[in-house]
Amino acid sequence: MDSYWSTYVQESKELYSSRALRFHNGNKELWLKALQIKDGMKVLEVGCGGGIFCHKIKEYLPKTDITGLDFDTGHIEYAKVKSAELNLNCNFVNGDATDLPFEDDIFDICFSHTVINFCEPKPFIKEQYRVLKPNGKIIILCIINSSNKPEWWIPTDDCEEKALFDRLWAEAQKNELSDIKKYENNELWYFEYLQEQGFKDISADVFAVLSYSPSFSDVSDEMAIDQINEGRLSELCSAQKAFRLAPNCMSSDEFNSMLEMINKRYDNMIDKYKNGDKSWDYRASTILAISGMK
Repeated sequence: MDSYWSTYVQESKELYSSRALRFHNGNKELWLKALQIKDGMKVLEVGCGGGIFCHKIKEYLPKTDITGLDFDTGHIEYAKVKSAELNLNCNFVNGDATDLPFEDDIFDICFSHTVINFCEPKPFIKEQYRVLKPNGKIIILCIINSSNKPEWWIPTDDCEEKALFDRLWAEAQKNELSDIKKYENNELWYFEYLQEQGFKDISADVFAVLSYSPSFSDVSDEMAIDQINEGRLSELCSAQKAFRLAPNCMSSDEFNSMLEMINKRYDNMIDKYKNGDKSWDYRASTILAISGMK
C-alpha cells in the first residue's frame, strides 16, 4: 500500500468531487438499483477512493454496514476525515483488491466503480467471490461511453495558460511515475471471468448520468457552480501533480502565475453563468453494471 495514486494520478479531493457529481440526490435511485443494495446489508466497496460512494450509501441507507477498501493510503485517510466531517459511520481500510484482508463469506454485496481495469482482473473477481456470502452479489461498474474525453478541463485555446500547462505536462510525462499501469479493459471478458469463478445469474444493466449541465433548468445554482468548480479543481490538481513530477520545469513564479490564470478563467465562467450566459455544454457517461451471484 502507498499513496502513489493520490499523489500522481487523482488527488483524493479531486476524485471525491468528480464522483459526487455522478452520484447525488437527483439520481440516487439509478445508483441504488444498479448496486442492488438494501438497507441493513453488509457491503464492501473495492477501490473506494476518497469514500464518496460509501458516504452516499450510508446517507441513503443508514442501516447498511459499509466498508470501503483502497490500496492508496492517502485516499483512505481522506475518507476517514470526510466520514467524521459528515458524521457517518463508515469503515475504511487499506488493502489490496487482489488479496482482500477479510474472512470468507461475510459480505452481501461487493461492488467497484471503474477499478477492475487497474487490477489483475481474475484475482480481483476471485477474491470478491471468496468474501461474499452464499447468494451474495458482485457488482462491477464500468464506464462504457462518455460524451467527452476524460480530461475535458485541459485548456485548448491558445493563451499563456495553455502554453505553461502544456510545457509542464510535456516535461512531467518524462517521469516514469506518470505512467499508470492498466490491465485488461474488455467488458466481455469480465462476464467470462465471473462464469469461470463460479458466479451464477450473471447479468447486466446500463444507465446514463449527467455530470455537467449547468445551463439546464433542472440544475440548481448551487449544483451548477459545483459543476463548474469541479473543472477548476481537476485542472489545479493536474497542474500540482505535474509540478511534483517535474519540479524543475518552471519557476515557482511561473507556476503560481499559471494557477492564477486557471482560477481567473473559472471565475469568469461562474460570472457568465450568474449573468445568464448559457453555454448548453453537457457531459454524460453511460455506465455498465455487471452483476453475478455466488
